[in-house]
Amino acid sequence: MGGTRSLKLKKTFSASQERLFAMWTSADLMKQWFCPGSDMTVPIAEVDARAGGSYRIVMQSKDGETYSPSGVYETVRPYDKLVFSWKWADSEVITRVTLDLRAVSDSETELTLTHEGFPDVGMRDKHNEGWDGCLARLAEAA
Repeated sequence: MGGTRSLKLKKTFSASQERLFAMWTSADLMKQWFCPGSDMTVPIAEVDARAGGSYRIVMQSKDGETYSPSGVYETVRPYDKLVFSWKWADSEVITRVTLDLRAVSDSETELTLTHEGFPDVGMRDKHNEGWDGCLARLAEAA
């Protein structure tokens, strides 16, 4: 899977590798940032961060509309790698997200997010926008 059916984002965060990994694997921490805009909240985050474990996130807009991805963890390797499936509640499409974390220093970590398996460019581009917003909020929360 590659080309137009995948996206790759790379960003360096002012957080230790352990802290950044926790931001992706702790339900309480995910509630602080896992939505693409400041006009949204995360009322529900359920996480069982182990290979074969599942997660579910509910993002809610100010008007009450909800968006809910869920999936299963394929790889959980503290503190440098997470791989999980991604499926929206209102869709049959299942894609895959890979997070690679690399310590740049004791207080900086580079995150490479690869999201692949999109059926079309339009869906990929919508996810690219969503991830940009989520990663901006992650940078603030981390």
